[in-house]
Amino acid sequence: MISIVTLTTDFGTRDGFTAQMKGVILGIFPEARIVDVTHDIEPFSILEGALVLNGIRKYFPPTAVHVGVIDPGVGSQRRGLAVRTRTGYYVGPDNGLFTFILNESADVEVREIRNPEFMLPEPYATFHGRDIFAPAAAHLSAGKMFESIGPVVEKPVTLTVPKPVRSASAIEGEAIYTDRFGNVTTNIPADLLDRTVREIRIAGTRIPRLSRYFAEVPFHEPVALINSFGLLEVAVNRGNASAELHIETGDKIRILW
Repeated sequence: MISIVTLTTDFGTRDGFTAQMKGVILGIFPEARIVDVTHDIEPFSILEGALVLNGIRKYFPPTAVHVGVIDPGVGSQRRGLAVRTRTGYYVGPDNGLFTFILNESADVEVREIRNPEFMLPEPYATFHGRDIFAPAAAHLSAGKMFESIGPVVEKPVTLTVPKPVRSASAIEGEAIYTDRFGNVTTNIPADLLDRTVREIRIAGTRIPRLSRYFAEVPFHEPVALINSFGLLEVAVNRGNASAELHIETGDKIRILW
């Protein structure tokens, strides 16, 4: 039986929002094992949430239910989704949060959460995380039929994620995410870096090579490497690349062969 429920939100930990969601889940299915992935997604950053959800999917059992709540459109006409893939179940808003899950998973089935049996009575328009997504996840975790949650969704919302551009002499991409250490993830996947890198340029900084790990360069020196997302990352060894190199989301990065 499904029993793991993970939570990924932008709620932070100061308020009681995540505790309310956990209370709902445990009230419906006391045997659920709840895992806090993070509650520190940058507020309203759907792309950041999508990256984090995609980054964890390979490391949980395929019966786990992953709840994502980064939901600036809560209470609007946007749908609530339940997604079934080979790597697990996903519950959250139809706003692009599952972009990478949908693009990179096989045998995906997406349904709108419409059945009242999967919700709390009279859901509040401002807290679908507690009143719709948490109970839906709990019922799925307890073994309720996925097909009964609601109708099939043919075209869920996906984000338009910028793609890197490759030429004979270079690849151009951009910064898409900064973690709490100030390490900057780009949109350039490892499989595009199949030649010897001559130089990496971003925000006026030049990095002479691609490294395997942070300590390959001295303290406080910039370093470029492949991170655990499988994407090119720019960091500063024992420092904060975003702050020290003045890199912002959307800044261009250029890799020269």
